[in-house]
Amino acid sequence: MLYVPILKCKQGEKDALFMLENEVKDNIVPLLELTPDVIGRGNFSGISDFWKDRPFMFDVSFEHDDLLDDDYFKLLAKCDNHQVIPVIKLSDSNEKISKIFSTCKNGIALRLYIEEILDDDFESNYQDLLEKVELSRTSLIIDVQHVESSKINEVSFLINGAINLISNISEFQHVIFASNSFPDSLQKVDRYEITILNRLENKLFQKIKPHFNNNGVNVIYSDYAVNHWTYFEYKPGIQPSFNIRYTTEDYYVIYKGDTNKKGGLKIEKIQDACQQLISSQYYMGRDYSWGDNEIYEKAHSISNKPGNFTTWRAIATNHHITFIADLLSNQS
Repeated sequence: MLYVPILKCKQGEKDALFMLENEVKDNIVPLLELTPDVIGRGNFSGISDFWKDRPFMFDVSFEHDDLLDDDYFKLLAKCDNHQVIPVIKLSDSNEKISKIFSTCKNGIALRLYIEEILDDDFESNYQDLLEKVELSRTSLIIDVQHVESSKINEVSFLINGAINLISNISEFQHVIFASNSFPDSLQKVDRYEITILNRLENKLFQKIKPHFNNNGVNVIYSDYAVNHWTYFEYKPGIQPSFNIRYTTEDYYVIYKGDTNKKGGLKIEKIQDACQQLISSQYYMGRDYSWGDNEIYEKAHSISNKPGNFTTWRAIATNHHITFIADLLSNQS
């Protein structure tokens, strides 16, 4: 396992995973978050239709931590018990943790947020949890959520301190470090042109790796792909703009067009956006991923289907996962 992409369990992300090349799939274990809208509709039916016979981590999004245990286990029961890796939290009940650990065949994952680790009560809560789980069958996820460029050194310093607070850290099956620098809104991004946003996840990961290495841990990279870590709820009246999100080692390359109401998804506007991207220094070629080929075909009128917002989330996510898996394999 080289990479743990944290993805909302929505159609665009599902399509992105389904269309990955097998060699990319072999190097990743996605963490799929069920969001309040998916849970509210009651239509979650597992993941075998897009991620079959492969391990994955299962969690509910940060905004739905109040989900009743009975409702949680009904959702978990829809997953393949031999592939699913349920994610637990420090705040979970003793009964929930014990039941998850005793019934799941592929181990579990413990997700710790940096604020929790630095909390005064962490040590006692953590020691209580260690009595309920077997570390050799537990993956540890340290999640710092959103990070800004001005805070990278501060976060690295805090992580070094946090590692020292996690006793037996080298005994976990895997240790995973997750961060996110994609903005929560593209409101400040100019329209009709390529815009570059700094991508900080890899830079931060390289800074914190020595801290883990010094503690005998080969840390695994994780991010939130081309999303902000929080759940965004679409409400009546909101007019999202068409956008392309394209990942490189140091940047998120963004093109923002019009809202759908103003024709943002018309094929001629999509073609212009794709042409701008493939003419830039950042485009990696049509053969790089399924997402890259979709961009190429729309730019060259091979495909006259503009797609919808879900399509473009799939395209962006597919390219992102392919790129990150490739980047990490070259760094290892």
